[in-house]
Amino acid sequence: MNSSEDFHRNENGWQNSVIIIPALLSGSTLVIVIVILWKAFWRKRVKGQEAGERAGDDQDGEWAVNVAGVYEDPLGAPDPILEKTQLPQGWMIRDRVVLCSGHFGPISQAVLVRDGEDRHEVVLKELSEKCSPGEVQDFIDLLKFYVKVCNHHSLVRMMWCQTEKMPMCLIMEAMTFGNLLMCLRESHQGGITDTQGAIFSISEQDVYSMASQVASGLEYLAGTHNLVHGYVAACNVLIHEDMSVRICGLGMASIQHRTGSVPARRAARVPVKWQSPERLKEPNVSEKSDVWSFGILLYEMVTLGAPPYPDVDPAKIPRYDIMTSCWQWEAIKRPSFTDLLKQLQNGSSSADGSNALRATDTLNWAHYLHVAGIPS
Repeated sequence: MNSSEDFHRNENGWQNSVIIIPALLSGSTLVIVIVILWKAFWRKRVKGQEAGERAGDDQDGEWAVNVAGVYEDPLGAPDPILEKTQLPQGWMIRDRVVLCSGHFGPISQAVLVRDGEDRHEVVLKELSEKCSPGEVQDFIDLLKFYVKVCNHHSLVRMMWCQTEKMPMCLIMEAMTFGNLLMCLRESHQGGITDTQGAIFSISEQDVYSMASQVASGLEYLAGTHNLVHGYVAACNVLIHEDMSVRICGLGMASIQHRTGSVPARRAARVPVKWQSPERLKEPNVSEKSDVWSFGILLYEMVTLGAPPYPDVDPAKIPRYDIMTSCWQWEAIKRPSFTDLLKQLQNGSSSADGSNALRATDTLNWAHYLHVAGIPS
């Protein structure tokens, strides 16, 4: 996608050509030249839009960019929806550590401090100062999505935002253990170590608890907001040391909330082993395709992070019947998230909460990416 500076430079060049040409040409020749220039300009604009659709993913997924937007003053009058969620006076952002580069800018771990006493571990999603005007508006739209939709205990939530001064940022609560997939892999290798050095393990009952929380969040998205997640997987779940979890990776839901649909090209980029059969034929996302992916997530949890569809005897997987109900070939035969939530809550009462889940095989990250079908 061209930068705003390049866009205006190209636009100015086009305008200068239109001014000079009438002095040199006349009649039909002038009309032909203007048509050619206009088509060239329009093709450049369309390419910019396509580039926006191809932009890379980040922790919260891809966001479709308003490349044609014109926004004069991003720090102008406060948005009424975001005004009440601005970072309060007295709070300072300290100890930034960049985790990765996201679509809008750096994603960092940080600490919020007030009066040297109150402290909150947070994750910051910042807006780069080099972004285009359209990206500024997209970032503001993303913040509004968090305000309007992410009000469920199983969805990652925005604590505050900062839009009235630069850099603009989304401030989210941090989860102690971070990404669930990484925690499953640590458990696979012997246990999860917290910041104090204590070792945690995952039991069958923990799996039921975490799965119920995820199902509850997906039920909320589908039932309350008629939204899909689109990439239900362990890599899009965050976990705290008390085994509470939050769903992240809400990029497709945020696009659907804004536009009413998920771009087919975006939906098709989810690794195929997490996609339902109907999505492989036609990249449309639905609640039932999310249910299929939820079955894959259950498999990830009970195998402590193994890639889907390896050579594993199904009889050795706990509560395999719940997974198979998610993997009904015909979408209409799959349960809803409400049904799954009831099954998981019923099964939890008899689940083993004393013994840690164990895995006898070893996991190699490069091998995982290969078997899971995820580009390295």
